[in-house]
Amino acid sequence: MKKILAMCVLAVLIVGCGKKAPEQAASVPTPPQFMNAAPEGEATPIPEARKLEPGTEVVLTGRVMGVRDPFAKERALFVLGDEGTITPCNAMAEDHCPMPWDACCDPVAVRSAGTASIQLLGEVGKVLPAGLKGVGGLEELSKVTVAGTVAPGSSADAFVVIASAVFVEP
Repeated sequence: MKKILAMCVLAVLIVGCGKKAPEQAASVPTPPQFMNAAPEGEATPIPEARKLEPGTEVVLTGRVMGVRDPFAKERALFVLGDEGTITPCNAMAEDHCPMPWDACCDPVAVRSAGTASIQLLGEVGKVLPAGLKGVGGLEELSKVTVAGTVAPGSSADAFVVIASAVFVEP
């Protein structure tokens, strides 16, 4: 579990504009957590949710953004950014940003406070061993609603939610 939390913290700390993220194949079957409708319940803003204790159920809404590589390559984990806290860089601006989802225009502290690592577990309680980029329409800047539980060992510094339901808006 400590390795997973360390990976999540590392993912949140990788920031800034730069080269495009490498593409990841979506040859993975859609996990059962992916739903055809948004989970019920009022969404909690990510900065507020980061204060919740492990084991607390929560609903989050945001976009896949906040870091350069918001998808783990071989694990069912992605970074969800709170739209009220961080914003994607303006790809149409004169100083064109090739990765607007990294929100490099926002300070690191703001990006950290406005992101959550979302992980999907398999039947044995371990993170599924396949990346999620492209699965069920999930891409950078996709609008997503997640229902789940704050992970054991999660903290305000390394905020992780175990997803029980994921809805990607079309």
